[in-house]
Amino acid sequence: MLVASSSTTNVIQHLEHDGSHLYFIVGGTLHEVFLYFVKEKAALGGNFITYNSYTGAIGTSDKVLHEPNVSSIPVVEIVNQDLLPQELLHRVGSL
Repeated sequence: MLVASSSTTNVIQHLEHDGSHLYFIVGGTLHEVFLYFVKEKAALGGNFITYNSYTGAIGTSDKVLHEPNVSSIPVVEIVNQDLLPQELLHRVGSL
């Protein structure tokens, strides 16, 4: 819902690390960076996370849905990154 209501953030990042799946968005101000993330044991299916603003239903899809009230948010697969330090990833791994 955070991504669907944001005028600036329109993708969700996906990073697989040590058998877990981190889905996150990057936000913040001019002086600070915030990471909002969800950790899952299994990967979500599909290339898009869908949000129906009328019913509140959240789902996944392999393609963009062109339906009224439905937002299709792309999931970007992170293959190589330097945004999240290894120390943070290990700390998140214990959650």
